[in-house]
Amino acid sequence: MTTLDWIIVAASLVALFALGLWVSKRGSGSMADFFVAGRSLPWWLAGTSMLATSFASDTPLHVTRMIREHGLSGAWFYWSGILYGVAVAFFFARLWRRTGVVTDPEMIELRYAGRPAAVLRVSAAFFRGVVLEVITLSWVILGMTKMIAVLVDLPATIGVAGLAVPSDVAVVLVLISIALGYSVTSGLWGVVVTDLVEFGVAMIGAIVLAYIAVDRVGGPSGLVEGLASHHDGKALDFIPTLDGAAVPAIAIGVYFGVMWWSTPYIDGSGQRAQRFLSCKNEGNALLSGVWNMLVQWVFRSWPWYLTALASLLLYPDLADHETAYPRMIADLMPVGLRALMVASFFAAFMSTVDSLLNLCGSYLSNDVYRRFVRREATERHYLVVSRIILVSLAVIAGVLALLLPSVLSAFRLKMELMAGLGLVTILRWFWWRVNGLTELVTLATSMLTAVLLRLDEDLGAAGTGPSATRILIICAVSGLVTIVTALLTKPEPRPRLVAFFERVRPPAWLWGPVALEATPGTSSIGLDTIGQYVACLVMIFCAMFGLGKLLLGVWLPAIVLLAAAAAAGALLWKWVLADAARS
Repeated sequence: MTTLDWIIVAASLVALFALGLWVSKRGSGSMADFFVAGRSLPWWLAGTSMLATSFASDTPLHVTRMIREHGLSGAWFYWSGILYGVAVAFFFARLWRRTGVVTDPEMIELRYAGRPAAVLRVSAAFFRGVVLEVITLSWVILGMTKMIAVLVDLPATIGVAGLAVPSDVAVVLVLISIALGYSVTSGLWGVVVTDLVEFGVAMIGAIVLAYIAVDRVGGPSGLVEGLASHHDGKALDFIPTLDGAAVPAIAIGVYFGVMWWSTPYIDGSGQRAQRFLSCKNEGNALLSGVWNMLVQWVFRSWPWYLTALASLLLYPDLADHETAYPRMIADLMPVGLRALMVASFFAAFMSTVDSLLNLCGSYLSNDVYRRFVRREATERHYLVVSRIILVSLAVIAGVLALLLPSVLSAFRLKMELMAGLGLVTILRWFWWRVNGLTELVTLATSMLTAVLLRLDEDLGAAGTGPSATRILIICAVSGLVTIVTALLTKPEPRPRLVAFFERVRPPAWLWGPVALEATPGTSSIGLDTIGQYVACLVMIFCAMFGLGKLLLGVWLPAIVLLAAAAAAGALLWKWVLADAARS
């Protein structure tokens, strides 16, 4: 990094900071303004903010590691998320918008009644706000720390006020300070507006690096020829074969049969629900989910895949696969463009951290402090408390980042802790028998099973057992506990169930007697929604594979796949999305 590079990076950070502060007044009126942007976001801004949040500085690192270890077939670890993300858009986005809550844990007391609901709400807020999302924050910080360590070639210690501070500690402190700069003042409006710019900068940087990396190995033809010997010639296989596949067959089966729904985020809980709740109406909520998935999988990921594949030729013997991406920035990018890449990673880092801090702060402020500590106070008081919570969470995440072994290991740990919660998360919307106690028991079962499996010598993190096997066991045990508990315990009081059904209007298929007592209403989910879901999957998978074939110079399959994607997209637009856009 030259002086010119750092001037460009500093200027971009100042501009983003100023942009975040510019909209700070829009998030200072109430907790609803601060955490759900006054429920006024258009679909394109909400959907792009989801994209920016999921595009962190750590993401290219663990994507690169997966591709380097398994070839393109390793991307099925991520591609299974397409089933989940599209399901969230069509089956849950409009339901969330109808609840009118501020946070997804708040919805728990809309659905359940009594002490179990209160305990579950505070448990969910702590579990997600202090455990799951803080783990995410910590690996994002770790990824950025690795990036800077490679680019700047930091010494072991840095002198600060006469003290020798470990360089990684100093980097973490700087990163946290930058991220907190406007997230504690602007609220969600500041987050989504800066997300729009940050995502654009991050994508430009990723595309530029991919172009340079592929060009360095001889273009698409040189890349294809050079990878012929990697992974037994299967480095470029989109569909892994069962015979000698780099990714085990059980892993592919678990990814697509289990993993995509075995998460508490399957209903959009977390940052997606926050964006849905912030949209102007139900139609905008649906469109934001579709836009997010389309751009994320068709356009966002391919620059990383191409860069990772090129790195196999440029750095075939690299010990730490997660350092390949920043090493390519340092080695391949010229002055000025190198600054663009560093700025793009700062942008990606801040877009994720400020969003996650805002989300975690909403949980602890709205669902813990306001609900259980001080129920009657001014909105100004709650905003002050929210900002204090944001700072505290950032410090915790920074400390945890220094203790994590790797980005991918943290990603897998979080995934396993959550794996048993998917079924109960789906059923609470669609089955009247599920109660608060069912969710509490399932939460405890999932976490306990995940921890015990990691202690096993064969299935543990240090053993030979794959993560997919652990996920399969966790889902089976937790799913059985969910069904048994729901059937053996009393359902929620009928008035609470009727009120929830009338407000959210889920399909009446599994609501039985509750649906009969409720005032008739129209649900946004029917059999046609399943067809729309399938059409969207066809559009995204065909477009993603078609673009990949096109970039690798395989023309005929590319044309066929892209034509199929266009046809599915046109059908989907006429079927449902045009009406959503006009709403």
